[in-house]
Amino acid sequence: MPTFLCSFFVAFDFVFRFCIVARKVIQDQMEEEQSEFRHWDELLPDVLGLIFSYLSLKELLEVIPCVCKSWSKAVMGPLCWQYIDLFQWSIRWQPHQLDRMLRMLVARSSGSLRSLHVAGLQNESNFSFITENAGSLQVLRLPRSEISGPTVEETAQRLSTITFLDLSHCPKIGAKAIEAIGKHCKFLVTLCRNMHFLDSAGKVEPEDEANAIAATMPRLKHLELRCHFISTECVLNILSGCPHLEHLDIKGCLEVELDHQFLKDEFPKLKNLLELRLRNVGGPYIGYHEFIDWIYGFSYLRMWVECWLNGEIKLPLSVIECAIPCPSFILQYLLSM
Repeated sequence: MPTFLCSFFVAFDFVFRFCIVARKVIQDQMEEEQSEFRHWDELLPDVLGLIFSYLSLKELLEVIPCVCKSWSKAVMGPLCWQYIDLFQWSIRWQPHQLDRMLRMLVARSSGSLRSLHVAGLQNESNFSFITENAGSLQVLRLPRSEISGPTVEETAQRLSTITFLDLSHCPKIGAKAIEAIGKHCKFLVTLCRNMHFLDSAGKVEPEDEANAIAATMPRLKHLELRCHFISTECVLNILSGCPHLEHLDIKGCLEVELDHQFLKDEFPKLKNLLELRLRNVGGPYIGYHEFIDWIYGFSYLRMWVECWLNGEIKLPLSVIECAIPCPSFILQYLLSM
């Protein structure tokens, strides 16, 4: 056999064996890499639940259940539903759709619910249902909900574990409900009770809520009371009754005038004070766009102005001028819409 043919076959045999070995090595490596991922469906349901809890609500409801049976089973477990945020869905859904979804997800939590954020609840029975499953609840945010004071008074004892409560723009809740919350929610450190001007103006005793906060919530560190018709004395009562208060938001409380040096000396723990300072005391006044944000929408501002002009809201013109830099122009424009 010629020499060049021998060399050719030797080289061919080497390349052939090299390819076989290389293929086996690659296959082994691929199997090792796949082994790191192929047993996800065999993870314990509790582990899967903790992993899934970091996903969005849309992914939990529409994607995960379709992957495999074990994932579908895991996503039904309580660990996925300790933190429920339905705020964005609250805006898009009809009330009956929101009610149905809320009840389904709270039921899935099986008493392990820690945080709930939903807006615009129209059915008081849903609030009662939430409190019945609030054994571990720490954060409850229910802005713009139609919850009555008596319902809150009856169920407040079930909310003893909460530390954060948002009942902003809930006009049916009064001072007695706030007092009941203060008596039963001993661990409460954050309360958001922002309102609209029109709702605050309709209260017979506008300072009762603030006085209830001062008397029953000594552990508060963060308090929001926007657009309440309260006096300077009332705010000082809150600061005295809540000695741990660090953040106080009283934007829109037009009758409050505070001496910042006095606050710094008497209440050193108060680190952040948000207020509306009137022009006649040398401070900045609120702008037109900020004012619209407070009133929650342009149409709401127009309704508020109409009520003021009709005498349904008793506010001096000086207060209106402090709130709106160009009152005549803005009032004429709003009322001509």
